Amino acid sequence: MKKFLVYVLLWQLALTAAAQEETLSPLGFNPQLYHNTKQFIEKKHKYLIDKAQYVVATDTLTLPFSDDFSKNTLRGYKWLENNVTDTFYNVIGTCLVNEGIETQKVRVMYTPSWQYSYDVANQKVDSTQKPSVTYKFFGPSTSGCFRQTPQTMILWDEYYRYNFDTNGFAIDSFLVAADDSFDVAPVVYFVANEPGTLWFDNYAYVNNTYPVLPPTIGVATLDGLNEYGLPYNNSNPFTHGDADKLTSKPISLTGLTESDSVYLSFFFEGKGLGESPDVNDSLVLEFKDNAGFWRIVWSKTGYSTVNPAPNVFEQVLVKVPNLSPPYNYFHNNFQFRFRNKASLYGNLDHWHIDYVRFDKNRSAADTLIQDVAFVYPFPTILKHFTQLPADQFNPATDFADNIELLVHNMDPNAVNNPPATNFRKSASQLYPLPSVVATEQLQTFNAGPYSNINVNPAAEYTLANSVLPVDSMVLRSLVLIEPFDSRPVNDTLYKTQSFSTVMAYDDGSAETAYGITGTQTKKFAYEFNLNQPDTLVGFQVMYSQVSEDVSNLVFNFHVWDSLKLNDFNFEDEPVASIENRKPLYVDSVNGFTTYILDTPVIFQHKVYLGWAQTDTRSLQIGYDLNSPLGNSHMYVYKDSKWQPTIINTPGSPMLRLIFDSDYWGGGTGVKNLAEEKLQLNLFPNPNNGTVFIANTENRHFTISVLNLLGETVKYISDVTSSFNISELSSGVYVVLATDNSGKTFRNKIIKTSH
Repeated sequence: MKKFLVYVLLWQLALTAAAQEETLSPLGFNPQLYHNTKQFIEKKHKYLIDKAQYVVATDTLTLPFSDDFSKNTLRGYKWLENNVTDTFYNVIGTCLVNEGIETQKVRVMYTPSWQYSYDVANQKVDSTQKPSVTYKFFGPSTSGCFRQTPQTMILWDEYYRYNFDTNGFAIDSFLVAADDSFDVAPVVYFVANEPGTLWFDNYAYVNNTYPVLPPTIGVATLDGLNEYGLPYNNSNPFTHGDADKLTSKPISLTGLTESDSVYLSFFFEGKGLGESPDVNDSLVLEFKDNAGFWRIVWSKTGYSTVNPAPNVFEQVLVKVPNLSPPYNYFHNNFQFRFRNKASLYGNLDHWHIDYVRFDKNRSAADTLIQDVAFVYPFPTILKHFTQLPADQFNPATDFADNIELLVHNMDPNAVNNPPATNFRKSASQLYPLPSVVATEQLQTFNAGPYSNINVNPAAEYTLANSVLPVDSMVLRSLVLIEPFDSRPVNDTLYKTQSFSTVMAYDDGSAETAYGITGTQTKKFAYEFNLNQPDTLVGFQVMYSQVSEDVSNLVFNFHVWDSLKLNDFNFEDEPVASIENRKPLYVDSVNGFTTYILDTPVIFQHKVYLGWAQTDTRSLQIGYDLNSPLGNSHMYVYKDSKWQPTIINTPGSPMLRLIFDSDYWGGGTGVKNLAEEKLQLNLFPNPNNGTVFIANTENRHFTISVLNLLGETVKYISDVTSSFNISELSSGVYVVLATDNSGKTFRNKIIKTSH
């Protein structure tokens, strides 16, 4: 044994120089893959959806303005034809150019134009008035271009006057001077305003996964990605400049002055669960004056290693002041906007904005917000997974024991005098048959600054005996705080838990990226435990877009049914593989790529999904920081053995399994591991000479010894009890033994030098 330990130590030391390392890194972007993603037209998100085609007719808001991003109030910008409310032909006005509409020059007249001809019989010139053309005129000013009723103008096309000979032929002509010329957009589609929206654009990312302890559930995040989840500039990793904007709709401040104490307040946080803004990054607040100029009224620079982001939301109040005439903020089309300067190369430099309030009769000390609200979304009601196939769900073991829903009372008086607050909780089955899962409970808690509402599905949820088993099921959990305050939307949490075909640890959102670096062969395995045998038909992967070019990185997916950890005598032969793949990116902030196995495989107890690569570059997948369920199931093949992950940041790699019980029953084209994979017991192991076979049934075997490249290095026929491997080089070998019935048994053996 001592000799073997020495051999193992030397073997490990030889591999250390090329050791692989696990990494978590900020989400980035792959420039070589950019052309494969959805190509989009650069849009001027002011009034336009598509240049010279769709125009947004916005409404003007009035005070107070308030948004805590508990729901998405940004404009959607995915217009369908049924959104188009009217079509205007011959739309004119210099403001069209100012708003970015591509136009054509057309000369028109205020006075009628004429069509001339020559009456040969009467030897005279006849004239007929040409029909008028109706134009929609929106005026010259930028501020009122599409926020006013267009003026109808009757105009005429320019015309020519001719001289004719006696036969009626025109012998010369001259152009009658037009009274004016206009820029004309021949066709403009005016689009209805989206009800319920407060913001003019949709560059920001409304989410509840990036912030740390936001005032209430939901924030608007500004980063280096545009509205499609793609970087603003992929030319090189050092591009930097103006990135996202979050612009309010026009707000009427007509009739107000500085004495009306109009204040804008908001909360902000740098980094959160994202990437910290650097010292050359910034968050900026701007007001728009009556001339259409944006003026900076507040800004915040990023952070350094000496002064790291505190991950605390800070409230800011900014007063709307008077300006020197002729400029002012108190006009009918006032707007404010947040924008950030950031790296334009990826999902970097995060700022999170929450609880924006804009109103008059406030003061710099008006920080009081009387709102009791949830902070985070309702998590999974499961103990071990975020999603489970219906066939794998066992209510007795899979329901979570306790779920803590964090509640924030923003009233500072709650520190010393927390009010008694009611809440209700319940659960129901929506599918396949509506039924009660947990009867409604009315309870009370003292709402201090932070409190927890506890839900215990394991003790409180009961499914009818007739429900299981089913192919699919949907449960809905509900918790609400009452009575509702000014914002009912942040007082209510729903969790819809679907049981279908997917098994997952993650919640669907990636906050960072996981990968493995190093020069040796890199392998990763992700463990999934089954409650009962099931048929694996495929899996899903959320690749993270990384700054390193990995567009031509080739790797193999593998699925194993067992791993022996920290042991050279391991069984890691994959039972299914999808080989020679390259990263395939789905064009969204969080998008999964689905793979289907050529042959479905029936697994009995465990499934290990992972990949293997020899490329030194880092293949990275999304890592969900909001769900810690997957971290303890991560394994890497390092120093020639499987080992648990060294990543201690709670989270879950974003790989998912897809099961389909319809394949169950051993039908054609299904691989049943219980029948196909048989263990061969070899001893002693490690070995440097004669290998003995545990063969109690006196079978006759044909032995094939393979190296780790799959090459047969020794072949022996008609073996019953032992065979010799003394001539083989030191290393790990796979032994395949086929008996007379055709069944193949396998194991690995380590050949030592002594």
